[in-house]
Amino acid sequence: MRRQFRWIVMAAALVTMCVAYSPAMAIGYLSGVLNKPAYVQTLTKLLDDAPAWTREILKRNGAYASSVRITTDIAGTSYELFGMCVSVAKCSDTSIVVMFAPNATQAWAGLNEKGVVSFLGSPSDAQQAVLKRQLYVAEPPPKVTTPFLFDVLKKPAYAQASKILVEHAGKLPRWARDVLAQNDVAYNSTPAELVDIDGVTYEVFTVCAKEYSCANTHLAVMFAPNGTQAWGVLVHEGVMSYLGAPSGAQAAVMRGELDPDDRKWGVPAGK
Repeated sequence: MRRQFRWIVMAAALVTMCVAYSPAMAIGYLSGVLNKPAYVQTLTKLLDDAPAWTREILKRNGAYASSVRITTDIAGTSYELFGMCVSVAKCSDTSIVVMFAPNATQAWAGLNEKGVVSFLGSPSDAQQAVLKRQLYVAEPPPKVTTPFLFDVLKKPAYAQASKILVEHAGKLPRWARDVLAQNDVAYNSTPAELVDIDGVTYEVFTVCAKEYSCANTHLAVMFAPNGTQAWGVLVHEGVMSYLGAPSGAQAAVMRGELDPDDRKWGVPAGK
């Protein structure tokens, strides 16, 4: 009988807890503390002049995802922080972190809109640092840097492909042969252009000879993936020739790199 009474008391206590506290409040989400008038009043005032999307977090079923409440100490004062990602637009482009003073007497916020960070409520420098640290700001895509011809020719596969290209090219101007053989020669170079031909990505490099002030002396070199093969288009003193028997599509790409005016250079000896 005593054991049965104990279970009845425990069950009653659990029912009371479930009524008094929503699941959100029990695990520390913003929707839980918004059951308290002080939090609602402070947050509503903070968001009065904020972008419209931020007011989604005031709605019971607003279009946002919330992180669990965390606390942080600034100069001996404990603050509550809630981070939300608002999915009215793109969720990762619109996020907000709200900071409450003890008992929600004041609030501040950090906003992220498409990578631009701003603040609400005039937070101190220390508060700004905390808010910014908690904000989700997508990292910009890494800058893709492409190598120059002299960079890839340091790799054995590219050097071998270039050597084969020279060996089968017949008579070449000295400067072009020196460029492809990595000899000491002065030339200007552009970084690689990545081009797609029939689903295969090729690297195309263009160079010109300083000896001729880069006038009518240009070379385009195309490498297959991983430098397994090379082709070229050479212009020397106005005369154009093909190296390595490029296909029509490959030759067209290289001619385009050498000649933006798309003059007609003839048909390569390749396929």
